[in-house]
Amino acid sequence: MASPDSSPHDLDHDSQTPEQEEISTSPWAITSPLIPDPSVPPTLAITNNSRINRPLATHSSLSPSSYTAYLRHVQYGTYHSLPSCLLALDFTFRFPTTSTSRFSSAEITLTFTHTTSPSKPSLPSASPSYDPIISNFAPVSIIGPPQARTNSNTFEIAAPLTLFDTPFGLGPSVGVTPRWAKETTKMEEGQAELHGYLAQDDDHDEGANSVAWDMAENPVSKGGIFRSFRGVVLLTLPRPAEPFWMKVEVKPVVKFSLDPKRWLAQRLIGKRDDPILLDGKTGLGDSICHGFEAFDAEDFPWDAVLKGPRQLGEA
Repeated sequence: MASPDSSPHDLDHDSQTPEQEEISTSPWAITSPLIPDPSVPPTLAITNNSRINRPLATHSSLSPSSYTAYLRHVQYGTYHSLPSCLLALDFTFRFPTTSTSRFSSAEITLTFTHTTSPSKPSLPSASPSYDPIISNFAPVSIIGPPQARTNSNTFEIAAPLTLFDTPFGLGPSVGVTPRWAKETTKMEEGQAELHGYLAQDDDHDEGANSVAWDMAENPVSKGGIFRSFRGVVLLTLPRPAEPFWMKVEVKPVVKFSLDPKRWLAQRLIGKRDDPILLDGKTGLGDSICHGFEAFDAEDFPWDAVLKGPRQLGEA
């Protein structure tokens, strides 16, 4: 992830050392060594309480910036004749454009594990071989429109030159300062980007049980990351019709201009949200898609699943 370029005094990124740059602790990555502010009230984490298909996956807010993830679609069926689950989530990011409170980059991770106890999210999976396997996901990449900027720089060198006495009678030494100057112009072009990849560890030989997306703002315009996108994941279920967890983590990097102690207090509690419980049989979302059982059918309505995020309050 990209590192933020501000400090509590809004110092320019170029003046920072690598040690001062990014504190990657989730969910708010900020700069400068800070201490918690005891006057900031704690924010309650999202608890699942055995709910199935909880709509609000995760949320964190500190005015004027916030992020939210919503579970929009859950469907069970088959993929290449194997028991599978199709999921869609909407991710939204709110921040002032081109401000020091914008999100300059973010990392999103979805992790799936078999449920040992639906009422106890903290219990680990009984075996990695029970965990869902990611068969496919979207998007793999999103590239924003290019934006260009022209930079002109003038370089000037002034060097003292001294003429000394010589046998030819130049007399006393004389100091002169010759100058050399050159102006260069270059065109810079940048794009906002999103890239997804599978995250597999040594315990999951059958396949990855995590997927991640990295987001970065346009380095030229510096207007922040994409405001929203829909992530779709297709899972193979080694234990069909049995419940499993989906852990949703969002780790943005924010360029802040507020009291840094408030950012740290918010940052320290954000990862405590419970994962979402999926029971292996209860669906959610577009009824058009639920009329199909095979996700690899030629006429499966993928457009209905892949369409962009809905407006708040939309059914």
